[in-house]
Amino acid sequence: MKKYVSVIMAAAVLAIIFMPAVSVSADTGDASMLIDMGNGTTYWCEITTTGSYYSITKVCAESLGLDVTSSGDSISKIGDMSDHSVGGQTCKWNLYIWNIDTEKWNYCSDMSSSYSEGYFAVGFYPDTSIVPAETPDNPTAWTVYGGDSSASNCSDSYGMDSAATPVEWYKTYSTGYVDSAIIVAGNYLYHTTGGTYGATGSDKDPWVYCIDRNTGMLVWSYHMAYGQGYEVTSPLVVGDMLIVTATNGNVYCFDRYGDGNGNAVVLDILVLDLNYPIDSNGDITWEGRTFYTGGTTPIYDSGAIYFGTSDGHVLCYSLTSEGKFVELWDYNPSSSIKGCFYFHAPVIADINGVRMLFIGSYEGFVYALNASTGDEIWASQAIDLGDANKPHPGTPGSAGSISVTSEGKLLVCCSDGGLSSLTGYLLCMDAATGKSEWKLDFLCNDPVVVGDYFYTYVSPVSGGALTLTGVDGTEYAVTNAVYKFDLNGNVVWVTENYQMIKASLTYADGVLYAMDYSAGIFYPTGGGLTAINAEDGSQSWRIKLTPYSSGSYSMVSPTVIDGKIYVGNDYGAIYCVSDIQGQAYGDSGEIVLSNGFYHWSWILLIIIVVVAFAFLIKFY
Repeated sequence: MKKYVSVIMAAAVLAIIFMPAVSVSADTGDASMLIDMGNGTTYWCEITTTGSYYSITKVCAESLGLDVTSSGDSISKIGDMSDHSVGGQTCKWNLYIWNIDTEKWNYCSDMSSSYSEGYFAVGFYPDTSIVPAETPDNPTAWTVYGGDSSASNCSDSYGMDSAATPVEWYKTYSTGYVDSAIIVAGNYLYHTTGGTYGATGSDKDPWVYCIDRNTGMLVWSYHMAYGQGYEVTSPLVVGDMLIVTATNGNVYCFDRYGDGNGNAVVLDILVLDLNYPIDSNGDITWEGRTFYTGGTTPIYDSGAIYFGTSDGHVLCYSLTSEGKFVELWDYNPSSSIKGCFYFHAPVIADINGVRMLFIGSYEGFVYALNASTGDEIWASQAIDLGDANKPHPGTPGSAGSISVTSEGKLLVCCSDGGLSSLTGYLLCMDAATGKSEWKLDFLCNDPVVVGDYFYTYVSPVSGGALTLTGVDGTEYAVTNAVYKFDLNGNVVWVTENYQMIKASLTYADGVLYAMDYSAGIFYPTGGGLTAINAEDGSQSWRIKLTPYSSGSYSMVSPTVIDGKIYVGNDYGAIYCVSDIQGQAYGDSGEIVLSNGFYHWSWILLIIIVVVAFAFLIKFY
């Protein structure tokens, strides 16, 4: 056992060396309205005036700094969201009134009618049967990976001043690791497990889970068919439905509440028709890496679901009121720029009045599409390492996660495409044209953009930058830490060192939350959840997540909802962290799974370590 631990520690060291959904308030008060932009972004506003639903909406929206355009007594635009067609389907602003008896949103067709009391909402949806996921009882939600369709990773909620240990509750599974984001809507929490590595029979199969987020108790579960053995995409909540993409090539639509008796209710299964480009010898024709994994993490915006596919398409679907998938458009890049899409969700932003979709591929390209039509606006190669790609010789690399700034720029995390990358950089591109503007030579996780700044965890790379320039001209060493940058790539501050953070940071109420990648056995350098002051980079608190194992690596971003933080890891566990002390390990919910060394990214790391050791022995 000591021998195995030493190998993992060496792998961790080697990996380190190489390597807004914004709401004004979550307090709904006694008389409040919800503005739901239909893309994960929401605003709650206290009602302080009288009049029609239309006039109150106009007053509230403008008080939030959102422009409103109207047609008579109906609203055609709030902020960037105006009535428009996506693939022939019209998305518009609808009125919903809260029914206190049924505790549900009811559609109302008359915005000109007089408001009397209670709660109401306006939501940007194509079908009146799709209602907002947020309610007066649960005024915050995390319905999509990154929190909204632009993957801002900004929560409109709050965490806690200090985290209690043991954690409030934890839940463990025998069905594999948790690598999906933790999605939360109402009282429910959703995630997947990926099957147990090395298992045979049904133990290797993935599952979908719905959990009571306040207690950790199971609400319903669904046993998916085995695919490629690594489920890393995240679920998506659309109204009362849950969408899940899987490596078996299926896209599932569930009633997210289940049947009330612990059973899943499947509304539809979309079977993707995957056709990889091959030559006469049956070889893939593109240069980049290929993952036979079906759909990427899906997002929802303007009444449509968007995701990439591993055979190089970008797809757009609507949902009927019965939860059936309807194709709106299919973007198939030309063969010269086509590549595999894996894991990374598309992002959508309004650029010069056009809803644009951006996604990166393992051919190294970033693609910019008109989100309404699927038409290509531009495609630009962000990385092309070729023979310089040491882990995967000859392949261009990956244009991975993409963040959008307030200035209409894209921050693209580029790497060699390895699970534990050795080479890469952060590239700034003009969102309207695809033109590259600046580059920083280091590896990083998804940049979190907040106003005129962005935050990211940085790892130095061999041959990369040794120092970075600060806003005041000070030189900062490139090290394994969280950095705050301005939008020109200048350093504002840098934290103390943290061993490895792969998942995106999450910003909430002036605090950054970071989940360590490395397992709990490495604590205090691994296995921790950290709160960092976003103003100065100081550490507010840090806790060790218990229980854990030698295999409890984590690629799960913290989900921050109403003073609770939800995370998961490869030990097959999810945790609820708050200021409420829970039961100590051994009292309940004991770990029943040990993935150990079966985790795919660490297999690669161990191989790298063995090769490195052999090199040292031979030449030193």
